[in-house]
Amino acid sequence: IRALQDEMRQADENISKLNKERKNQEEQNKKLTEDLQAAEEQNLAANKLKAKLMQSLEDSEQTMEREKRNRADMDKNKRKAEGELKIAQETLEELNKSKSDAENALRRKETELHNLGMKLEDEQAAVAKLQKGIQQDEARVKDLHDQLADEKDARQRADRSRADQQAEYDELTEQLEDQARATAAQIELGKK
Repeated sequence: IRALQDEMRQADENISKLNKERKNQEEQNKKLTEDLQAAEEQNLAANKLKAKLMQSLEDSEQTMEREKRNRADMDKNKRKAEGELKIAQETLEELNKSKSDAENALRRKETELHNLGMKLEDEQAAVAKLQKGIQQDEARVKDLHDQLADEKDARQRADRSRADQQAEYDELTEQLEDQARATAAQIELGKK
């Protein structure tokens, strides 16, 4: 029983450790989720900037058509807008990559958390099995104690019965001896 109790205590310690690990994983998942949300917000801002720059580029092209005399300035503005658009697209690509990396990391953490949950369930099942084994062993010990008490009572009854039979035997033996002596005395009297 002591060994089973030690095993159950060890299992409880393992469960406590797994719960701490699970809490740490949940905190890491929360941080990754926040990072992912921030990346999505940056992505949205970049998309808005891209749309704004696209509109600016379109406006520049329309202005260039309307004002041919300012063509040089419009070309300059166009090149500037295109440069900004390229930077925005590169930024967007980087943000998309960061978002993808964050999503992959989150999926890995969720898998790890799931595995920890499964391991925790296994440990809890093992503890339940040990507890059931202890209960069965305790019931068996009680049965053995009861059987021992019954055997002790039966032995005491048998000893009392044997003592009673021995006393009855001794009494009958004494009576037979008395009768034998009386018979012998009568025989002696008859001879005389």
